[in-house]
Amino acid sequence: MIGPLDVAAVVAYLETPDSALGANPKAARDALLLETLKAAMEELRQSLGPDTASWNWGKIHHAQFDHALSPLAGGPDRAQLNVGRLAMGGSAFSPRAASYRISDFKVIAGASFRMVLDVGKWDESRFINTPGQSGDAYSPHYRDLAPLWAAGDYAPLLYSREAIEKAARSVIALKPAG
Repeated sequence: MIGPLDVAAVVAYLETPDSALGANPKAARDALLLETLKAAMEELRQSLGPDTASWNWGKIHHAQFDHALSPLAGGPDRAQLNVGRLAMGGSAFSPRAASYRISDFKVIAGASFRMVLDVGKWDESRFINTPGQSGDAYSPHYRDLAPLWAAGDYAPLLYSREAIEKAARSVIALKPAG
């Protein structure tokens, strides 16, 4: 298996193959394409099973957030620190770009934070952050945004005091001692 290539250059070469493919470059190209398509289909059958109707890019292309301290944690704590396996769409060449490692299709780069601001109606703004809104692995907000993020969805990014108070589930009051 080879790594990522210049897709535009590969497509251009496939459209107009030259003598590097032999005396009949178009026939050699066609044979090469059929051979690689057959190999790719076999690899997919190995990974996703024989029923092509059930094949889905998100079954192999996935995101997982492994906490830097999880290798030091014991069983239940380790599981609580890590977030994923999240089925993902996209690639480096599509909306919601998410580059992946070729060996296992795990996402290795992409936007972890996105926001859409409505400057005319601030309370209509939206955002997403992953994996969640808390750094406490035992908080219900530690991984709460990960499924939305993976699906390309957003959460409200409220601005006005009225909207925030209406949506608030709890309030944390910090008061200095003394």
